Amino acid sequence: MYRISVCDDNGDELEKICGIVKDYTEVNNIKAEVKAFASGRELLEYEDGKQFSDIYILDIIMPDMNGIQLGKAIRQKNADAFIIFLTTSKDYALESYSVKAFSYLIKPAAEENVTAELADVFSRISKPPERFVLKCTNGTVSVSAEDIVYIEYYNHRMIYRLAGGKTAESVYFRGTFDSVITDYIKNGSFIKSSASYLVNMKHIKTVNAVGFIMSDGTVLTVTRKYAEARKKYIDYELNGGELRGDV
Repeated sequence: MYRISVCDDNGDELEKICGIVKDYTEVNNIKAEVKAFASGRELLEYEDGKQFSDIYILDIIMPDMNGIQLGKAIRQKNADAFIIFLTTSKDYALESYSVKAFSYLIKPAAEENVTAELADVFSRISKPPERFVLKCTNGTVSVSAEDIVYIEYYNHRMIYRLAGGKTAESVYFRGTFDSVITDYIKNGSFIKSSASYLVNMKHIKTVNAVGFIMSDGTVLTVTRKYAEARKKYIDYELNGGELRGDV
């Protein structure tokens, strides 16, 4: 059973969103428990020591603890949850990126917009992670896309830096780097930061003046030719982990 938490200090809005979520799950035969909370502290106190939710729908403008602060508190204990923000102002769009929000809806949120986001979330929850077959020097291996931190191109070989500190090296190939990364680009999570590096945006922790700081601590420079990579990464985060437009 999925757990969905909705938090809004406006009672009418809270009831409305909960009703939309319950109707959607019932119509689509999704087993879900929907919990309503009037404040961020109420939500956090309820979840303390309990199983966390899979989906959070949070109002941003709330007294005492706003939605961004609540989202950060949730992220400290629940890195994989989907967070959908609701707000009357667009001023918080960049801040919502800081907690890796799935999406950002302007209130009053129309039913069709809320259900569209829920449909997208559930398609991702149930979708198995894509895997890539790597032809390496020590044999052929299958690796989840989510386990690839970044790929380095060196002397006609692909060097895969993987989660957990592991490394894999491809066999020699005659083609260009661009000619062999097509499938990775289609995945939607990978972007070039320079002529020789392909970065998995799911593993980017921070963006700074130099480039990307990855989950393994590696700093990858974003070169002048690929300066647009920073903006594309921010767009990717604001669009809920989906790259839009040409890469």
